[in-house]
Amino acid sequence: MPPLTPGTNKKLTEVLYASFASWEKEVQTFKITKDPRQWTAEHVLIWLNWSIKEFSLEGVNKEPFQKMSGRDIVGLGREGFLAIAPPFTGDILWEHLEILQKGELQ
Repeated sequence: MPPLTPGTNKKLTEVLYASFASWEKEVQTFKITKDPRQWTAEHVLIWLNWSIKEFSLEGVNKEPFQKMSGRDIVGLGREGFLAIAPPFTGDILWEHLEILQKGELQ
């Protein structure tokens, strides 16, 4: 998948939906529940590492997420999440997380 940039022609949501097959492989490999609110801290880091690779994200500081469960990151809400994630990159991560929460990819 090409790197996402602010000038990318595809809408962010379309790109995120296109990534589902790749995420589904991670879900199966690591036995991750599809509902991010039920993720362990390990699942969060697997998702974060996958997202960084899948979307060619740079400058993501994983430190704030190290011990957070899925319930913790969802509980931050959009503003709280974006406060600990880099600009633009945080938007991509939050959008993907919201899609997973809604179960739209299942």
